[in-house]
Amino acid sequence: MHPPLLVVLLSLAATAVSHAGSFGGPGPWSDQSPLQSGIDGSYQATARGTNLTGVFRFAYENNVQSPNPAANLYSFFVDGQVVTGGVTAAINGKNLAGVLGGQDFSVPTNNSGSTELPLVFIVRGNRANGQFQGQVNFEDPMAAFNGNGKVTPAPVETNTVILIQTNNLNDSLVIVDSNSSLASQDVTVTPFVIPGSSIPPTDFTFEGVRTSVFAQATGTVTTTPSSSAANAGFTR
Repeated sequence: MHPPLLVVLLSLAATAVSHAGSFGGPGPWSDQSPLQSGIDGSYQATARGTNLTGVFRFAYENNVQSPNPAANLYSFFVDGQVVTGGVTAAINGKNLAGVLGGQDFSVPTNNSGSTELPLVFIVRGNRANGQFQGQVNFEDPMAAFNGNGKVTPAPVETNTVILIQTNNLNDSLVIVDSNSSLASQDVTVTPFVIPGSSIPPTDFTFEGVRTSVFAQATGTVTTTPSSSAANAGFTR
């Protein structure tokens, strides 16, 4: 074999090895450990739009979305206001679709789980709803995904607190329980209106990656019972 031809072949072989990570496997910088295939894992994306910057994340376990609320959250800064809530996401092949939910709130209860009126608690007004859709590239080691979505202000809501508690047979409602004994129940129905939020409807684009092959969460969602407005942190 002529020397010039040998030099050319060796050069081609070296080039093929140096680019092996681009075609058949991870590059040398990855320590041979890219994220594994499949859809399980934690996903996080950044969102950008006119007067909007945000982050949302969701997680999959055993090919379905993780039930852990702390693993499926969004936080957007829209027109000077921060809106947060839960994320519901679905991966179908390479297609991604999701919903941004408004903040849930809970009626405060005491240690026994009951509620007494009058009742005072706080519901944040800057609530929002939204949706997003895009595509996931599972041929990419990081399962990169991107797309577009929209966030809108939450509408006015009318809700009702219904309180049923036992008293000393001073009320007109009498219920017969499973033991055929009489129990008087005091029923209080209190409607209340939650105002809508003032953020403008805003379109956004997003880009993200799978950050882990495990469904991770940075914390847990807890609810602390309280009958005091000063200690109530219940939001929607």
